[in-house]
Amino acid sequence: MPLNRIALVATLAAALIGGSTAQARHGEDHARGKAGDQARDGKANGHAKKCSKLRNVGFVVKGTFVSGDPQSVTLTVTKANRHARRSGLVTLGENFTATPTDPDRIKYVNRTGPGDAQPTDRVRVKGKVTKLKRGCDSEGFTPTATVRRVKVIARRG
Repeated sequence: MPLNRIALVATLAAALIGGSTAQARHGEDHARGKAGDQARDGKANGHAKKCSKLRNVGFVVKGTFVSGDPQSVTLTVTKANRHARRSGLVTLGENFTATPTDPDRIKYVNRTGPGDAQPTDRVRVKGKVTKLKRGCDSEGFTPTATVRRVKVIARRG
């Protein structure tokens, strides 16, 4: 009997010693991972690095034609998706001037050009607007819009 107890105690002691070295080794690996990054650059888990990159999200604005020239189109906004509204790019009921990066991206459907367009014509503007990633501080951030496409569509009838 005493021999069995000694063997049991020796086995438990070996297991405890082996487990503590495994835990120390795990902590050492962990220090070289995420916690090590924090110690190296002084930033919490790469949060500042994440926030330095912006997202480009698509926006769509629809409305009625107000005026236009070969470079831009002005419309009264009647509809806008959430990206356009939340970024502060447009407000429903107000005028918005869309200037695409390439003037050839303005299309007049059933019209010859800006001189032929009517105030009843519908206008659809598509583009991208910059947006911060979730959890990032918005202090000093202003969204930038890039208009890709403008389409002026004549009403039927």
